[in-house]
Amino acid sequence: MRRAWLLLLLVGAVAGAAERHALLIGVSSVPALPRSAWLEGPRHDVPAMRAALLAQGFAPEHVVTLADGVAGAAAPSRAAILAQLARAGATLQAGDVLVLYWSGHGLLMPGPAGLWQTPAGQQVRLLAGDARIDPVTRQLAGTVGSNDIGRAIDTLAARGVQVVALFDSCYAAGGTRGEAGLVWRGMASEARAPALHSARQPSQAGPAPGARPLFVGFYAAEPQQRSAEALASDYPGQARGIFTRAMVAGLQDQPASYMAWAAAANQYYRQALDAQQLPASARPSPVYAGALDQPLWRAANAALVWPVQRDARGWLLPYGRLDGLRVGDRLVRGGAVWQVAAVNWGEARLDAAAGSEPVDGWASRIAAPQDPVVTGAGAGAVNVLLPGRSALRLRVPGAELARLRTRAASLAQVLALPPTAAAPPLLQARIEIARPGRPAVSLPFTDRDLGDLPAGTRLHVLVDNASASSVDLGIVHLPLRGPATRVFPPFEGDSNRMPAQALPFERDFELTAHGAGDAPEWLVLVAAPAASGAMPRRFALFDALRDASADRGAALASGRNADQAQVARISWRVVGRTP
Repeated sequence: MRRAWLLLLLVGAVAGAAERHALLIGVSSVPALPRSAWLEGPRHDVPAMRAALLAQGFAPEHVVTLADGVAGAAAPSRAAILAQLARAGATLQAGDVLVLYWSGHGLLMPGPAGLWQTPAGQQVRLLAGDARIDPVTRQLAGTVGSNDIGRAIDTLAARGVQVVALFDSCYAAGGTRGEAGLVWRGMASEARAPALHSARQPSQAGPAPGARPLFVGFYAAEPQQRSAEALASDYPGQARGIFTRAMVAGLQDQPASYMAWAAAANQYYRQALDAQQLPASARPSPVYAGALDQPLWRAANAALVWPVQRDARGWLLPYGRLDGLRVGDRLVRGGAVWQVAAVNWGEARLDAAAGSEPVDGWASRIAAPQDPVVTGAGAGAVNVLLPGRSALRLRVPGAELARLRTRAASLAQVLALPPTAAAPPLLQARIEIARPGRPAVSLPFTDRDLGDLPAGTRLHVLVDNASASSVDLGIVHLPLRGPATRVFPPFEGDSNRMPAQALPFERDFELTAHGAGDAPEWLVLVAAPAASGAMPRRFALFDALRDASADRGAALASGRNADQAQVARISWRVVGRTP
């Protein structure tokens, strides 16, 4: 009888087990283009990626290949690609994994107003095998747009499917044959970005994209940059795409998580680019986005770790104040223990505990105890102690006390960040305040208290990166009571990289009050320089979105973030009551 029950349990577990799937797309030749514009790489990249995934345990019947010049593969037409994406969106189940890989030409074109576009105001078009200029409409046809792929990923995310997007294509509006033995994976276009549409104008182009909590994205370059392939393969049978070759090599290191895979791939990518001796202006910076701390090929949360490293000065973590580290935090790895001795914006120095035998590697963080920020005051009220303010006395139901205590602790950590220096800011940021019946006032987005604002006040935020360098940016609305809101990036899983020369980011808010006007609210902006090839920063202010403290993942062992930051906190309290 016991064996029968065990057999039933085993059958049930197998039936409900998550599956791994892959859709591999490679477009080498486009008959509508001159042969000089064709690529050689994708016909080599796709088999290399397929072999790497099979070595990872993917079943051959679950790997669909759409590529020209590849034995057994179907043609990579637009219709075939969209059909496979639709099929995945209709059949994959929660917990399944879909690897979506694309190797080929990319093009930037103006996109319809309101669509989710690149920071430059354009839409990425990936050329399918039947890409052409339609003879009737004279418009580009046979492409798969970023909106097509975005809708497919949103559909899969809504079903609880983990999408792992691996894109080795060019996102720049230009394509030339390089002088360093490379072919740029982009096509020239005379298209111009459309005029900036105010964020105040509601979109008529359909629903906005949704959150993607399980999404993982590896991209060969930032949206304004090009990616490249080798003109000739120095390793027969391997990928020609420089980024694809790096990703395959990273998988062969048997990484345990997407973070570890990205770290390994980035190291190989950097070595390959160094070998080409590309100038900085032509060097692509890869972007890694999403829930990178998940274990490889599993849609599940994992224990998050930090990368303990050593340099000529001693032990360090390539994270700092912006990432929630504090003096007194401990890092533990096996029998080794370190304690955070000093913290800067982007780096923490560590002291190794006496008697331990530390080595480089991933360690768990044990946060140092904080002073209480919420204390009981009796009669259904609590005192909230926050930096920069005297104690606030709020009436709070008992069931809300635990959540309020956690939120206040997260707020205290963000508000305790020291003000940034008066040096030129990384970003130009302003906030416009329009009280009901009064003209709008525009102010720099810097540390300030707006005082009491009436319900119905509108806030308009504008952030502009007019510099020559990319910046990692986080903006969050943090009310002491009520849900925290992600402002930039708008959705969980999106990259917080703001490329250089991007169109300004704008967002409107209307202040409302429903009996919680005695509680303060904050709009917090945190920015840091984006080191080429480094992971997107995970700023401590996002902890409040989860209503729980959490460790965060690792930076790349080969990269160090600049010790620089821009921090701005604007506070107010809403008076009156929203009808």
